[in-house]
Amino acid sequence: MVEMTASFELEIQALDDDHRALMALANRITDALDNDAAATCEPLVADFVKLTKQHFGREEALLTRAGYPKVKKHHDHHRSLYGKMDHMLEFAAMAGENPLARESLKKELNYFVLDDVITADMEFKDFIHDHPTSS
Repeated sequence: MVEMTASFELEIQALDDDHRALMALANRITDALDNDAAATCEPLVADFVKLTKQHFGREEALLTRAGYPKVKKHHDHHRSLYGKMDHMLEFAAMAGENPLARESLKKELNYFVLDDVITADMEFKDFIHDHPTSS
């Protein structure tokens, strides 16, 4: 289970709301995997991927408006996560019948959320507060 703590907040409402929604969805998927409802995960993972792509777009637009000098690096990091999203969709399709797919999906989800929210996004937190945008 992943949880949004104050130390992970960017203090940018739209992005923090996205992060909370992604974490909540990751936790719903994990709960389903842990409670013999793995067959219900496929649409949840599809929703997770869709929300993630929307979030990436919002975040990159905000960074561009703020003039963040490493926006291309952050964009490239997001694109590097697309392969992981493809793997999550594959694991979700097999999760109902394959214990290894269930465990792999849980690991990918947790890594994904922690990598995006903690590792990558914390890099721009100070910059974005020093260079606010209109939205």
